Amino acid sequence: MKRNFPAIGLAVLIAPAAALAAPAFKDCPLLGPMPDYAASAPPQYRHWDTISIPTKAANGDDTTINPLGRVCQQDYGEAEGKTVGSILEITENYKQALSQVGAEIKVDQPGNLTAHLARDGKETWFHVSATRDDGYEITEIETAPFHYTLLPPSGNDYPLLGHMPGFTANPPDKKRFAEHAFPTKDGDVTVRGAYYNVTYQVPDTAPGQARVTEREVIENYRQALTEAHAQFLRIDPDESQPTNITARFEQNGKIIWIFVDPASVTALEEKPFEFTLKPPSVDELKDKLDKEGHIALYINFDFDKATLKPDAAPVVGQIVALLQRNPELKVAINGNTDAIGGHDYNVKLSQNRAASVVAAIVTAGIDKARLSSEGFGPDKPIAPNDTDEGRAKNRRVELVKAP
Repeated sequence: MKRNFPAIGLAVLIAPAAALAAPAFKDCPLLGPMPDYAASAPPQYRHWDTISIPTKAANGDDTTINPLGRVCQQDYGEAEGKTVGSILEITENYKQALSQVGAEIKVDQPGNLTAHLARDGKETWFHVSATRDDGYEITEIETAPFHYTLLPPSGNDYPLLGHMPGFTANPPDKKRFAEHAFPTKDGDVTVRGAYYNVTYQVPDTAPGQARVTEREVIENYRQALTEAHAQFLRIDPDESQPTNITARFEQNGKIIWIFVDPASVTALEEKPFEFTLKPPSVDELKDKLDKEGHIALYINFDFDKATLKPDAAPVVGQIVALLQRNPELKVAINGNTDAIGGHDYNVKLSQNRAASVVAAIVTAGIDKARLSSEGFGPDKPIAPNDTDEGRAKNRRVELVKAP
């Protein structure tokens, strides 16, 4: 097995109280077990993680440190029939052994020993915790920078985010239009649009083999989202111990919401509900105007703008055809919005959108004198504004027969 930590010469690790035995597992711990103590299982390795280690602040107060890097932990128990050890003996042996190789002792208490070693360009933290005479735990962290390992998207991955090496993607759950609640620091936000969820099978780790940690997975996704210029809406439970992330970013004009945890990715490409009915025919427009004097039309604009989307062309084309067939007809184009946002802002937006429709009709060859436009913002709803469907109905352009 490849050595993960700087080797410490065991020949010098002799404490006055007792000699430390050679390590049963070469990679961890560096110091080896006390005589009459043995590990019952291989050490636990993590590629990149942290553990809170007790230390002293500059003013002498008790505090903790959370070094990030390669982690190794090992538990030792007294061999069967051996009852001669003590918490004090354990602590004193490791204290003197660490001091002999140049480690700085940060915490020196019976059963609670912290040391720091800087050697050969490497930095390692040690913590020995002995809460009973017949057993103790050693933690070693060799500090190391984060290394990005997330693979490019492939297979069942969400097309904009890949997966960790060794992880296997299950078949995704996809919906053309759905809603999903994303947790944010200000509470859950329900969003509607194209939904994508993929879960991953985490690879098994053989005894003594380093495993990928939740922290490493989340940090990979955090970096990927940072490179996508994402807005982070929540990192839970906090920045130093993240287990999941909520973020959103824009890609090719789409607002994309993302939730990631160590074993899944949920994405939703935000979009409003779109009616799929065909625009009314010229005859239907004329009949509706003659009978009711107005008709609601659903013309799509860019988000929060007055720019017509390409799919608005068929509806505008029907209005143009209506006016061409009926040269005496004059119409008003009235813009309406939902109630989300400021009132005055929405009124202005509806005025601009109505004017954009008029401009498109004029561009198609209709005399501007036959047209007028006005915007009412949210003041003339035709459905409740407390549902997505209702708001979608209220975001409309009305064609009104003018005298």
